[in-house]
This record gives sequence, structure tokens and C-alpha cells, in this order.
Amino acid sequence: MKKVLIMGANPETVSLIKKAKKMGIYTIVTDNNPDAYAKKFADQAENVNAVDVDGLVQLAKYNQVDGVLVGVAEALLPAYCEVCRRLDMPCYSTADVFETMVRKDYFKDKCREYGVPTIREYSLEDEIEFPVIVKPVDSCSSKGIRVCKNRQELEEAVGYALNFSKSGKYLIEEYMTGDEVISYYVMQDGNPIFVGMCDRYTYKPGGDLVQLPNCYIFPSRYIRSYLENSDQAVKNMIKGLGLKNGSIFFQCFADKNGIIRTYEPGYRLNGAQEHLVLSKVSGIDAKELYINLALTGRVSEKDLEKLAVPDHKELCCKLSPLVKTGKISRIEGLEEIEKLPGVVSVNPSYEDGNTVDGLGTLKQIICRFFIVSNDKRELIGTINEIYRLLKVYDENNSDMLIGYFDTDIIDRLY
Repeated sequence: MKKVLIMGANPETVSLIKKAKKMGIYTIVTDNNPDAYAKKFADQAENVNAVDVDGLVQLAKYNQVDGVLVGVAEALLPAYCEVCRRLDMPCYSTADVFETMVRKDYFKDKCREYGVPTIREYSLEDEIEFPVIVKPVDSCSSKGIRVCKNRQELEEAVGYALNFSKSGKYLIEEYMTGDEVISYYVMQDGNPIFVGMCDRYTYKPGGDLVQLPNCYIFPSRYIRSYLENSDQAVKNMIKGLGLKNGSIFFQCFADKNGIIRTYEPGYRLNGAQEHLVLSKVSGIDAKELYINLALTGRVSEKDLEKLAVPDHKELCCKLSPLVKTGKISRIEGLEEIEKLPGVVSVNPSYEDGNTVDGLGTLKQIICRFFIVSNDKRELIGTINEIYRLLKVYDENNSDMLIGYFDTDIIDRLY
């Protein structure tokens, strides 16, 4: 039996572990947190820190692993690359490319170089049109981000962003009010393949807290505009960056003219786990691609371009209910939801007794539900039934759920 070492054990890594086991592979998962959520799903759990390169190499050699995988944590990519180099095992990229992809400022320079529409930036010395958004150049999961309506808020937000930046740098960008979209590509032997696109809907908590996603709808309403104005430039950029294999997603906004403006990449398995939808509609499963590459050096023996159907007929959704911060007493309804027609996966982030912290971050997502439907009526019915069944209570028996997605949006726009 082949063995893989998986670095990182957050909840979003569970689907990767399950996929590897389904493929008949022995999984060793390591994380310095002994209680990390994903460990319970692995064949073997270890406590080596996923950034401890020496410890990871020793662990891999001792267990005679056949390949190394990284989960969804961006911060682990440099260590993953070095571990693969020392073990002489396949790695889907190089350290310098990872550095470009995790730095928001570097990436936007590349967008401009290849003509990919992107978002306007400011410096503190510019005459700024408010509102703007301030973010660290090298953080993820919505950490360190603030929206600013005036100069005083801007100066405070810069200080806040710097607390989350290892490089001590930040970006000031135009605050986009248009619809959010995400585009998805896989790379096979240097060929970038457009595989999907969704519209990202958010809950707006108010104040200076960043909006949090509560629903993703596939395929995007803007897919035609994207194909006309962005797709080829994005493919040229992917080739120019030297991305040969793996998957990449791009966060974007639609401007007032319907042009899709790309602003941030994720060169890794996506924590949003869109692969659970795209694998159902196309057969292209990013998890499988990374596992294949780790063991064989190739993502697939199939011609993935022939499988890609970004403008698929199915109406699909990733529903991400949000909760208040605090300690969870109990979660109800997950088993019933798993049995609903069209629900292809239920991926919880927490269990009874866990504490939700990180106000204004993706830590407020209680669970991710993946749905594939034949039409919008079916999708609306499934989402409403999930909300009816799902219950999350705190220690005082109070409802913790917030930010419900309005299914009238589907009725009106799709």
C-alpha cells in the first residue's frame, strides 16, 4: 500500500484525507496541534509541526512514505516545497513561484504585466477616493483586513494590517461594491485549463469587519464576460509564471461594466473546497490530481481539457452557514442533511464543545454543504431545507447561526 504524508490538519483537509483513503492510500497526517480536527480521519496522526522541515523529513523517512501532500494552508507551502526537495519527491511548484503567489502585491504586478484586469491601488500619499480596503500583502483567511471610509480609519487599518504581515507590507485598494466571482483552473503538463467559475455571496456584519462568504453559486452569471475579457490573459499569465501542474483559483470582482477584475490567487487546494462541486459536474477532482502528482509526478493520465465543462448545465452551490463567536454546546441536523437529494458532501468545521473565535474571519463558518441540482427550484428547496434542519446552540442554549443566505437571489438572477 502506498503512503502519503499530509502536512496540516485543519478541517478543510478532511476531504483530501478521505479521497486518498478511497484511492487505497495509507494517510499520515501531521500538525503540531494534538487535537487538530482532521487527524481523526487519518490512518496515522503525528504531532510534528507542519513547518518543521527537519522533523517532517525525518518523519517521512521513518515511515517510508511514497509522496508528500500539503492541505489548504498557504503558510505551509514553502515548507512543503523544501521537504519535497530534500526527499527528492514530486512537488507541484517551486519556492520562488510560491512566493509570488502568496504575496498579493507581487501577484498584482503580474496581472498588470500580462494584461489581466485587476483592482486599482493607492498609496498613503495619493489623493484617495473612499471607501478603500486595507489588507496585509501576505496573509489569508480574511485576516488583518479592514474597510475604511475616511483618513483616520485608513491610518488605523494600516496599523492593524501590519500586525498580520510577516513582511511588514500592506495594500490599499479601491473598495469594490460589485459582485464577487471566483475562477478555477487546473494545470496539466504546462497547459492551463479553465474548469469552473462561481458567484460568491457574502454576509455583511457592518462596521469595519470584512464581509464573510455564505454561499457560492456555480456556474457564474459572468462566465461569458470572463471568457471574452479575461480567460486568455489569465492563461498567458499562468504559463508565464511557469505553473506546470496542480490547481489555482482567482478571487475577482465584477466592475460596473461587467468586466471581471482579478485581485488574488490561491495556488493550492482551495479551502472553499470547490473541487467537491467541480468533480461532480466534470470528473476533474483537484484532490485526485494532487495525490497522483505526489505519487507519480503526473496529475492525470487523462486529457483533462476534454473533461472541462465550466459552463455546466447543473446549478450548484456551496452553502457556508455562519455562526457567532463563542463556545458551541451542540450541533444538530447534519445526519439528516447528508441524506437530502443533491447534497454531495457535508464538511463540518466544528464539533460539540468546540469554541469559535476569530471574529470577522472564515473561522465563523460552522460547516460547508455542497449541492448539485438540476434547476434553481430544486436548489432553492435544498438550501431552505438545510437551514430548517441545521441547529447550532451555545452554552446558554441560544441560537448561534447568523447571516442566512437569501434564496430569493437565486430566484431572481439564475
